[in-house]
Amino acid sequence: GLATPAATMIGTSIGATNGVLFKGGDVLERVRDVDTVVFDKTGTLTEGEMTLTDVVALDRTAADGGERAGGTRTDGAGATAAVEGGEDATPTHPETDLLYAAASAESGSEHPLARAIVDGAEERGLDLATPESFENVPGKGVRATVDGREVLVGNPGLLADAGVPVDAAAEARQGLENEGKTAMLVAVDGRLAGVLATADTVKPSAKRAVDGLQERGLTVRMLTGDNERTARAVADELGISAENVRAGVLPDEKADAVDAIQSDGSRALMVGDGVNDAPALAAAYVGAAIGSGTDVAIEAADVTLMRDDPADVLKAVNISDATLAKIKQNLFWALGYNTVLIPLASLGLMMPALAAAAMAFSSV
Repeated sequence: GLATPAATMIGTSIGATNGVLFKGGDVLERVRDVDTVVFDKTGTLTEGEMTLTDVVALDRTAADGGERAGGTRTDGAGATAAVEGGEDATPTHPETDLLYAAASAESGSEHPLARAIVDGAEERGLDLATPESFENVPGKGVRATVDGREVLVGNPGLLADAGVPVDAAAEARQGLENEGKTAMLVAVDGRLAGVLATADTVKPSAKRAVDGLQERGLTVRMLTGDNERTARAVADELGISAENVRAGVLPDEKADAVDAIQSDGSRALMVGDGVNDAPALAAAYVGAAIGSGTDVAIEAADVTLMRDDPADVLKAVNISDATLAKIKQNLFWALGYNTVLIPLASLGLMMPALAAAAMAFSSV
């Protein structure tokens, strides 16, 4: 009567003290049984605060399909450097116009990548225009009309759908993605104009969390909507093996990805923070929401991590494991007390008050 509820109550209390909220005793017990931890990347393993780092403007020849992807490149500090084939390019105007068009188009979006571009443009003193029309293309980017020009900002798929060749930007985009940055293509009036890059820093505790979970024998996986190269760069930094990384996952595909992971009988603990993560959190054996995330994600999750710290996932697993161990210890002592004292009580050799105290003490 006391062995399990007493331990569960104390385990839940210790979890709350350490910023880990379990929705019930059954959840507390289930966490111990997971064998795979699946992290959403942005906002969970990384800070989720994107910063504009590079602006690469392509010259007209390259944008029209020429052999050299020349142009200018502006780094995050605002310094302009010539990139291959662009030594003779105008040092300021091409990238300024590129950033103006892209940021104005993205001003209608609340996506973290969009906010990074807009903030970066405003920090550089650009006075942005309000888009005359705006369309968000889920998983691909945005389409907008700025000063009468049609502007596309997004991944290669967005531009391909509009019939815009993207090969001229391949080298620049690959170089940026190899640095762990998220590269977005920009097209203006059906012409490839350049590449913008944003970066998101890995949380200081993320590496420690991944290492700790792997030391416990758990498989750590990562899901992200980023491209393969960017995902690999982050995974390498965290020590997650390449085969456990799935990149290019659209928002509505995350739940399917979790189902695929669990299809072989694995029990997954999914960790996320956004609205897009809610279906995946619900599909997982256990869902854990970072406390800085959306209300929808927190509502869909079984565990809420009150702090914006992926290391708390390891705390949740440790608390669950310790609680189950304590339940078994309590049952052992309760069995021991009963084995010794029931015969004494049946013979009238033990006071009922002492029997009650012994039963309570064995668990408390």
